[in-house]
Amino acid sequence: MKKCPDILAALFAVLCALCGQQSTAAAPHPNIVFIYADDLGFGDLACHGHPRIQTPHLDRLAREGTDFWSFTVVNPVCSPSRTGIVTGQFPSRWGVHQHFAAHEENVARSMPDWLDPKAPLLPRVMKEAGFRTAHYGKWHLSGGALADAPLPAAYGYDDAAVWTGPGRGVFDGLDYKFGSGEGAAHDKEAASWTSVAATDHAVKFIREAKGTPFYLNLWLHETHHLVSATADDKKPYPDVAEPQRTYYAAVTRADRQVGRILDVLDELGLAKDTLVMFSSDNGPENSHTQPAQKFYFSQGSTGGLRGRKRSLLMGGVNVPFLARWPGVVPAGRVDKETALAGVDVFPTLLAATGVAAPKGYVSDGENMLPAFRGQPQARTKPVFWWWQGKHTGDDWPTFAMRDGPWVLILDETKEKAELSNVITDRAQAKNLAAEQPERVARMRAEIEKWFATLPKTVDPAMQSKASRRAATKAAPATTGAALNVNRVRAFGNWDKNADGVLTLDEYRNGLAKKDDAEKRFKGFDKNGDGKLTREEFVGTEAK
Repeated sequence: MKKCPDILAALFAVLCALCGQQSTAAAPHPNIVFIYADDLGFGDLACHGHPRIQTPHLDRLAREGTDFWSFTVVNPVCSPSRTGIVTGQFPSRWGVHQHFAAHEENVARSMPDWLDPKAPLLPRVMKEAGFRTAHYGKWHLSGGALADAPLPAAYGYDDAAVWTGPGRGVFDGLDYKFGSGEGAAHDKEAASWTSVAATDHAVKFIREAKGTPFYLNLWLHETHHLVSATADDKKPYPDVAEPQRTYYAAVTRADRQVGRILDVLDELGLAKDTLVMFSSDNGPENSHTQPAQKFYFSQGSTGGLRGRKRSLLMGGVNVPFLARWPGVVPAGRVDKETALAGVDVFPTLLAATGVAAPKGYVSDGENMLPAFRGQPQARTKPVFWWWQGKHTGDDWPTFAMRDGPWVLILDETKEKAELSNVITDRAQAKNLAAEQPERVARMRAEIEKWFATLPKTVDPAMQSKASRRAATKAAPATTGAALNVNRVRAFGNWDKNADGVLTLDEYRNGLAKKDDAEKRFKGFDKNGDGKLTREEFVGTEAK
């Protein structure tokens, strides 16, 4: 009989252990913080082996969470990459192929002027589930300073302060001397403070949440052009020569903003109840060698991966991805094999928070929460890419597909092909296409099948009022007749009063680059009457 108390004690101990496991686990409905850097390379983090850049707060995030080495964004430039995050769908489904620009450029590329706010949107879903939602920092889900672009509120955000987007600017309401607007991130002085100001808003938002679950985007400026740094920013690098000194200082400044978020979560006791994720929208910008060149200070590292921004090689799309959620995401784990993608963020966060997907929603990604929890998980959906920008140098791939560890990239003709196992060969040093023709044929057929599902036209409702005046469908800009077709399009866009002629002001206002506008105008104005007819501007070939 003496054994009964022992048995009861043992059972009690087991129950206590189980209860203890439950009590130390994170909250079932965590807060979400998604920090998105801009043009930051996989190799720019100290924890990824950079020999000089100091990133103590990102290193801490990796140490206290999991570092996913095989995460890819779904486009090698900004706007479509971000579209994939907030919709959970490939950006080509929404006509977003390159960055949003002025409306004439968007039309020429068969793009809308902004992401359709009626798309399935992660912030809206979270807001409808009772989360407070906010977006601070870079926007770029519209472009060109269009007066009628939807505000962030139309996408489901309770609060926002942005650059490269409409509405309240990131410096508005804060004690900074800089102006807001499209140019802030390209002003040498202001560019050093845009992320700091965005983080000011983010910290305030977290403090004011007061027990309400929240979803927060903090989308940093670093390390997009214009890369800049203050004298204080550069102090950790007294022995580093330019242009690396400015670049390293900018990365470390961004790292400090991550630290500010982690610190306020600690201060408020929210760390264990918050899933923090950090990533970058694409690989590092191409570097220039001369001080007068635009990307002289863009000195990012791919960590040995081929390609950079604008390339579907892994250096353009395989970017950092760190996740921390104490009690759920294992600490100190490096996962080099799980094939995570940007489109997985939406369904994974729904699973993590217990929020239901919108009715009828179909994601191109999948719920990867088991992988977040440290469990082996093979993805069941392929990842597809379609790059419609220039195809020179390492930017030559037009289409790509990932199936588990295998990545196939194709040129515009779909004849040139490279096949790599990006787990065993991260640098894509060996092309296995000739050795595995059956795999190449199968993946090429899957790309064709996917491509057939994509829209080939732009919804006119997603164009600015000026763009909706375009008289013809968009076509790729090349030379000759195609150039004239684009002029037909531009003429319809720029003729604001629809009187059949362009004034100098209408012509100048339509140009993205306004240098020598008057001289160029006169080059078209054959009769010198100060007005351009359609024939003068377009020519006779495209009538």
